[in-house]
Amino acid sequence: MDRLTTRLLNATVYGADSNVDLATLLTHASKNKILLHLLRALNIQGSLRERQELGLNKVIKVVHTLSKLLRGYDYAFFKLIKPLSYVPADIDLLVCVRHIGRAAHDIMGLGYVVTVKDPYCLTLIRGDSIIDLYTHPSLGGIIIIDGQRLLEHSRTVEFEGAEVRSLESYAEALAVASHAIYKERIYTLNDYFTVEKWTSKKTLKLAQELRCREALETAIDLNRKIILGMLETPYKIPLPTWLTILMRKLRTDSLTRATSTRLLKTLIDKRIGKLLTSKLTRESY
Repeated sequence: MDRLTTRLLNATVYGADSNVDLATLLTHASKNKILLHLLRALNIQGSLRERQELGLNKVIKVVHTLSKLLRGYDYAFFKLIKPLSYVPADIDLLVCVRHIGRAAHDIMGLGYVVTVKDPYCLTLIRGDSIIDLYTHPSLGGIIIIDGQRLLEHSRTVEFEGAEVRSLESYAEALAVASHAIYKERIYTLNDYFTVEKWTSKKTLKLAQELRCREALETAIDLNRKIILGMLETPYKIPLPTWLTILMRKLRTDSLTRATSTRLLKTLIDKRIGKLLTSKLTRESY
């Protein structure tokens, strides 16, 4: 019998699969962060579709506002534009170190409040809208990828009727792979589609330069297993494998190694402790 992930993948790309209960398929799509795309692909109407579309519209409005507000700043949205439709839980931006303070100040002028202040990330919240401002994508204060160099690979693109700054697609593939493998320890079909569609020779070259090649190669291998029907997603990387990958990252990336001194402070931080506990136990993110 085909794996549920294989059936979900086929339904997303080719249309309905009558051999799978629709409720089961939708639940699996939600866990894999591709629910809106599946609802659109199958042309399913109703309250669930309405909530997803409303959620996306809210995100679009915030993105359009931010793109106008931050005009002239060196920044880029990431984990926003994907090769499929989905509703992001929050809005992530990479911001130049020189501009991070002013960008945060301007966003607070919209009514947002800083709720979390990490060395390389500020989280601002207004109601149910969450914005994360990064100088470097990080895990508990430890840099997992050089955000300032990643920011060099950005461009102006059209997003739902407005021009916004976003990472180049090949750089987005690397950012997604690094986020899933190093930070979240979970790989979803949302990640699969981005890595599968947008990985190129430029991605491989950038992965080598930013010392993230193992994350990209791991993601590519997971994609191969998904295509062959060998893997169910969301896939949780086994803890020993994840720790081994992180240790190799520490050895090979001087920037990650230099910030690893924050590890002790991270481990005794109650908030970070809860975050790490969640990473060890959750099935999706």
